[in-house]
Amino acid sequence: METSRKEAFALTKNKEIDLRKLFYILRRKLWLIVLITVILTGLGFIYNSQSEPNIYASSSRVIIAASNDMMPTVRALVREPIVLDQVIQDLGLNSSPGQLRSQVRVDSVDGSLITVISVLDTNPERAANIANAIVGVYKSVAADTLGVSSIRLLTEAEAEPSPINVKSNTIVYVAFVVGLILSISLAFLLESLDDSIRTEHDVEALLGLNMLGQVSKMKRRHTSVPAKKLKPGLMRSETIGS
Repeated sequence: METSRKEAFALTKNKEIDLRKLFYILRRKLWLIVLITVILTGLGFIYNSQSEPNIYASSSRVIIAASNDMMPTVRALVREPIVLDQVIQDLGLNSSPGQLRSQVRVDSVDGSLITVISVLDTNPERAANIANAIVGVYKSVAADTLGVSSIRLLTEAEAEPSPINVKSNTIVYVAFVVGLILSISLAFLLESLDDSIRTEHDVEALLGLNMLGQVSKMKRRHTSVPAKKLKPGLMRSETIGS
């Protein structure tokens, strides 16, 4: 019973020493932690403050009555140059079919016959016009090339006043957390690679001896004490005997 108490006391003491050592490392490397965290947080703030054009999204919905085998082909036709070239000519857009294709997205609603055609653009009204023009040209091209004439417009695209790329401070927060984690990890890594002796605990751990005392640091002016000069005195001689 007594042995278990001693072991528990020793374990508690070791934990206390470890906590003190961790606190000592963090305090000694505080400048490094603050420096790295501030740098990464500043970089995140600079990246987040860069000006980007607002992007608006506008969508139109259509229903396509086609077989399951034909449905992938019919939907893929929306983003083909045969449709996009005609849309560019009708609206007088200053873009290529490849550029316009990167702005268009086609999705199905829960695997149903309803298809959503979405367009991204820096102008909300132009995004809605492109989406509606694509639907009109697409219905004509699908009927001529695939013989699919059962495409019906459900909802026309409308200009959305709010952009989809609203800025947030998430990047700044992430940069702060990453900087804090990296700086603390680097502090412990540098401490583990450093084998110099700084405290009495390092000496005790290295030699396995208990320290009885330590000599404080002496200043240079205390290392050499000038010898006091003896004042010259009169010497008296005496003659002993005759």
